[in-house]
Amino acid sequence: MKKFKKLLAGLLTGAMLLGSMSVSAFAADKTPVFDTTKTTGSITIHKYTDEAGKVDPATGKEDASQVPTGAVAIKDVGFTIYQVADATKLADYYSSTPESLPAVSQYCTGSGKNVQLKPDVANKKYGDEVKTDASGVAKFENLPLGLYLVVETTSPAIVTGPCDPFLISVPMTTDGDDWLYNVHVYPKNSTAVGKVSLVKTGKNSAKLKGVTFVLQKKDGDKWTDITKKSTAAGDNTGDDLTLATDAEGKISVEDLSSGTYRFIETSVGADNKGYIMDGAATYVFDVDGTKVTYNGKTDENIEIPVTNDKPDMTKEVKNGDTWAHDADYSVGDMVPYRITVSVPANIAKLKKFTLTDTPTNLKDDANSVKVTDKAGTTTIPATATATEDGNGFTIDFTPAELAPYAGQDIIVTYNAELLSTADTTKTGNPNTATLEYSNKILPATDDGSNPNKPGTPTTEKIEDTAVVYTFQIQIVKKAESETGTPLANVEFDLYKEVATGTTGAATVDEVKKAGLDRTKTWKKINVTSLKTGAEGENKGKVSQGGLKNGDYYLVETKTNQDYNLLKAPVKVTLNIAYTTTTKAEYYTTKEGIKTLVKHEVEKTEFKNNGVASDGIQIQTVINKKGFELPLTGGMGTVLFSVIGLALVLAGVVVITASRKKTVK
Repeated sequence: MKKFKKLLAGLLTGAMLLGSMSVSAFAADKTPVFDTTKTTGSITIHKYTDEAGKVDPATGKEDASQVPTGAVAIKDVGFTIYQVADATKLADYYSSTPESLPAVSQYCTGSGKNVQLKPDVANKKYGDEVKTDASGVAKFENLPLGLYLVVETTSPAIVTGPCDPFLISVPMTTDGDDWLYNVHVYPKNSTAVGKVSLVKTGKNSAKLKGVTFVLQKKDGDKWTDITKKSTAAGDNTGDDLTLATDAEGKISVEDLSSGTYRFIETSVGADNKGYIMDGAATYVFDVDGTKVTYNGKTDENIEIPVTNDKPDMTKEVKNGDTWAHDADYSVGDMVPYRITVSVPANIAKLKKFTLTDTPTNLKDDANSVKVTDKAGTTTIPATATATEDGNGFTIDFTPAELAPYAGQDIIVTYNAELLSTADTTKTGNPNTATLEYSNKILPATDDGSNPNKPGTPTTEKIEDTAVVYTFQIQIVKKAESETGTPLANVEFDLYKEVATGTTGAATVDEVKKAGLDRTKTWKKINVTSLKTGAEGENKGKVSQGGLKNGDYYLVETKTNQDYNLLKAPVKVTLNIAYTTTTKAEYYTTKEGIKTLVKHEVEKTEFKNNGVASDGIQIQTVINKKGFELPLTGGMGTVLFSVIGLALVLAGVVVITASRKKTVK
C-alpha cells in the first residue's frame, strides 16, 4: 500500500510540474509521504533562450536535456518567490484525501509582462529577488518546505516574452520513489533582437564612406554607449559593432535588444573633406523584439537616411559676353566679377559663413556689391565691409537669414578697378575670394552623454581665383627705315575708341588736331606724353602698359628737327591670346584650418599671332626727313644778290644811254 501511495504521488507531481510547474503529488492520506525531518530545500532556476529543439518532460532534476538546441543562457533575469503554502498545508496535497490542486490564477492574474499579484500574495514574498548569473542560473537556498509561486520580475532587454508565473513545491517527486528537496526548473523565455541600418549620403547623393557614429541606448535619464552586439548575457556582450560607414555609406547593426537607441555623428571621415559634421542631430529609434520604429515607421529592418552637406564657391570674371576664370582689361577699367556660393542645406545651424575678397593690383568697389538669388530677381540682405587695406571686402552672412536659400546657389556681383600698378607680365592680377564656414555643428547644451560638446566649432575654407591680364604697346622710333637710327625724344599720344558719353573723352578740337575719325568718340590713354628714350637700350623706345586687347591709334605730336611728323595716326592692334593652366583642386592645412584651393594658376602662356609672346606688341614707327631749304646768309644768297645788283646796274646804264641819244 505504501509503494502504491508513492507511485500515485509521483504521477500527480509530474502532472503539476508539466502544468506550468504547478505543484507536486499528494499521498493517499493526511500523513505526509515526504521526509518531515528535513526542513529546508532549494529551487534552482536555469534560464535559456527559447530556441528550437526537443525538450524532454520536466523531472525536477538537473537535466541538460531540458536545454533546447541552440539555446543560450540569459543573464540578469530576476525572479521573486512567494511562499503560498507551508509544509503543513503542503501535506494536505500529499494525502489519501487530498485537497484540490491549487492553480496559479488563485495567486495572480495576467501573464508575461502583465502579471498582477493578488493583494494577499504580496506579503508572502520570501526573500529578495535573485537574478541569473552569466550561466543563466538563479538559486534560492534554505527554503522552508512549502509551495512557492515563482514570478519573473526582471527581464533584460533581449527578453521579449517573460515566462508566466508557475507553482513549485519543495520537496517534490516525479518518479514515485525519490523526493527532491533541491528542485531544478528550466522555464523558457521568448527573445528577439532588432536590426537597423543607417545610410549616409552627401552632395548629389554621393555615398560617404568612413563617417563615424556613436550608438547609444537609453538608460533612465542617461545614454549608454553600445559598442558590441547584444546577447542573452546582456547588452555589449557580443561581437564588436562597426560604427563607420562602408563604401555604400551604410552602417548595419544587428542583435539590438529591446529599448530606445540613438545614433550621433562624431566625424565625417578623412576622405570627406569639406563636409559639415552635424554632432547636434540625434537619430532616435526604438527596438521592440524584432520590430524597429523610426520616424513613425515600424519594420523588421529600418533604414535611417542621414544626409551631410558642404558649401561650394566659384569666382569668375567677365570676359566679353561670358564668365571665366581669366580675362583682359585696361588700367582704369571697372572689372565685373561674379562669385557663386552654394549654400549648404544645414546653413541655419552654422555659426560662421563669411566671404572675403582679396584683390591684387585692383580695388574693389564695396558699394557695388550685390547679393541675389540664382535668378538675380531677389536681393539678399548683406553688408560688404572694406578690408583693412581698403582694396577688398568682407561679407559676414547671418546663417539664419540664408535659411530660405538652403541647398541653393546665391550670386555675389561687384566691380573692381584695375589700378596703375597692374602687372603686365604673365603673372597677371589675381583676385581671390575666400569662403570660411563652420565645419561642425555642435549641440547647444550638454546632455552628459553626447560626445560632442557645446562650444565654438572649427572652420574650413574654400578659395577660388580669377585673373585679369593686361598688356603693353612698345613704340620703336626709327629714322628713314626699320633698320635706321633710333630717334630720341619723339613724342606720341595713344588713343582708343570709346563709347559716347565716356568720362574723359577727347574734345572735338583734340580729335580734329590728332587726325582721328571725327564721327567717333576717342579717349587718350596716356596721362603724360609718350617720349622715346634718349640713351642706351631705351633710345628710340617708349611703352604704354595696362592695355586690354583691341585697336589703338598712335598720334605723333613731336619729332626730331629735319624730320616730318606723321601725317596720320598709326593703328596698333593688341591681340594677345592667353592660356591659363590651373592646378587640380587640393587641400592645404594652415593653423589647423583646412582650405580647398580651386583654380590656382600653375602656368600662363601668351601668344601673339600664334607666336610665343611676353604680352608686348612692338610697333615700329619710321620718320622721314623733309626737303633741304637754303640757309639765310649763305653763299647762294650772296650770289643771287650780286647777280641781281649787276642786273640793276645794267638796267641803269641802258636807261642812261638811251636818254643821252634822245637829247642829241
